[in-house]
Amino acid sequence: MVDFSRRDVTYGMLASALGAALPRGVRAAGSARDVHAMTILYPAGEGIKFDPDYYRDHHLKLIMSLYGSSIKRFELRTVPPLAPPAIPPAAGAPPPPKFSAAVNIWIADFAAFNANNAKHGPELVADVPHFTNSQPAIQFDEVHGMMGEPASAMKLGDTCLTILYPNSDAVRWDVEYYRTHHMPLIMRLYGKEAIKRFELRKGATGQTGGAPGYIGTVNIYINDQKAFDDAGAKHAPELVADVPHFSSVMPVAFPTKIHGIG
Repeated sequence: MVDFSRRDVTYGMLASALGAALPRGVRAAGSARDVHAMTILYPAGEGIKFDPDYYRDHHLKLIMSLYGSSIKRFELRTVPPLAPPAIPPAAGAPPPPKFSAAVNIWIADFAAFNANNAKHGPELVADVPHFTNSQPAIQFDEVHGMMGEPASAMKLGDTCLTILYPNSDAVRWDVEYYRTHHMPLIMRLYGKEAIKRFELRKGATGQTGGAPGYIGTVNIYINDQKAFDDAGAKHAPELVADVPHFSSVMPVAFPTKIHGIG
């Protein structure tokens, strides 16, 4: 269990208290770049607790009341406890990390957001033990593309395929190729019947200013699960064959469900 009382109140620590936000719909384009966004991943495993209802009913509301308009949108997504990875690991590879929740924040005003951290951080940190005893993975992202419906159309209960590309010193991940080729390819093959919204971000920094844990993060909101599964079964070979054009690593992918919105 993390002893928050023994830690300095830093920007990274305050980020662990926050949720998720999405900007209004913008199609994949250069104008979407550099939007301030945050990804927070809460782990799952033996001895780890995460109370999504407390987070939704108290912590999320507390954040939105304290941070106000400095946050554009805030989203909490939970991971079904028995959900298998959407991309099975290769033979001999270690099992992918397990998560209990994924949180995204879209920051409307970075200076105001940071000022709110300084002002309200201790109150938020004091509330963390009420919903988790874990230390999340936190990073700041640059927005590189959005397609489909606006974020405001996403609602409680919607399913989102969360995709993470692990970072390392030698990793190669071409976000421009993904934005201009791979992302439109997926949208064309799957269609609007299957995909409601598509978001693409590139990891900028970790919570302490170092390298982010994931060089790329992708959210695909599913419009119709059967249509999505059918398209995946039909087009998976073509999409997998395209991965080496932009990435030297295979991603970790898992289903999530929207549990709270701010």
